Amino acid sequence: MPRRRQLLASSATLIAAGLAGCSGGGSGDTTAQSSTDATETTGASSDDVTPYTVEIEPNDPYTFDEVPETYGVGTSPFIDMGMALGIHPSATTGLERAPLKFYDLLDLGFDESEVVKLASGAESGYDKENFYAADADVWLISRKSISSFADWDDSDFEEIESQTGPFLGTTLRFAPQIAFKDEPNPYTMYEAFEKVAKIFQRQEQFAAWQSMHDDLMSTVEDGLPPEDERPTVAAIWRGVSPDSGQFRIAPLHRLANNTKSYYRLGMTDAFEGQYPDGPIGYEELLDVDPDYIGAVGALTSSTHEEFVSTVVEPFENNENGQQLSAVQNGNVIRSAGQYMGPIVDMFSTEAVAKQVYPETFGEWPGPVGELAEDERLFDRQRLLDIVNRDF
Repeated sequence: MPRRRQLLASSATLIAAGLAGCSGGGSGDTTAQSSTDATETTGASSDDVTPYTVEIEPNDPYTFDEVPETYGVGTSPFIDMGMALGIHPSATTGLERAPLKFYDLLDLGFDESEVVKLASGAESGYDKENFYAADADVWLISRKSISSFADWDDSDFEEIESQTGPFLGTTLRFAPQIAFKDEPNPYTMYEAFEKVAKIFQRQEQFAAWQSMHDDLMSTVEDGLPPEDERPTVAAIWRGVSPDSGQFRIAPLHRLANNTKSYYRLGMTDAFEGQYPDGPIGYEELLDVDPDYIGAVGALTSSTHEEFVSTVVEPFENNENGQQLSAVQNGNVIRSAGQYMGPIVDMFSTEAVAKQVYPETFGEWPGPVGELAEDERLFDRQRLLDIVNRDF
């Protein structure tokens, strides 16, 4: 690994200044659950580490001589994977719609002032100088995603890698139908999470996460109705604006990380076999008439009050929306989306289970922070113990 350069305080302050004022969620969804110094600024100890190799497609295998201490991320699940391992990111392409509300609920101490901003926005303003200033030991950012918004070729990435750390990110969000055509999703979220845990030599911590995940899924799967009785859902991404009459449908697929909460709850894709190429209108939505309409990402990006006022009520007040069975039956629900890593996944699975199957899993209160302790489907303290490596 290239020797880490000293970060100039003045440069870091200047570059990070753009983060000021970024919010992780309104007061309706932020209630502290437990106080803990959960996150760290470094990974595992590098003393006496034997070189180890990690391969994350589509990148070449990379051999680490020492355990990385800092990492940079994009607007992806990798930020949540790092936080799940108790390692705070040092740089990011942006925190818009980031799952900070969940870190607030757990009192994980996410500090935006400690994060260098790599671009003016998630999709623009990329500057190599920002990457040099952030000086991360590893970049959990897809080269392809950066190249979509910046005119960089292989030599640009190689130049940054020569002075900082390797790029080992991959695509983890969309189903293969809408992923980058020449870089389809190679992994499920937990498959990628295992790779990240290996980068930071946190294999035991990953195993604890896997166990907690499996326990939640056992609870969920035991409560699901027979397959022929499970409801259909139209999962909508890129925001839901009922009065626009334009909706982008996100497919349910094992490699579609942004819709995994519906997929794992056994729901059926209302557009299965006829996935639309591009946005659709009310006519196509009414043709399939889903049992549920899922607002992908709204659990993270909106408070309960915002979700009701900008999605639910506009559907109910729209002449076309009123004809949808999901609207008539009060079945417009929300889930997490693009930042879905291990922490966010737990909250989103719990929320969707309660919104879809309240008779089995209990009623959903609306605001994330208002779920009573005896109504929760996973133990918050167990999660914190895993983050803190107290297991």
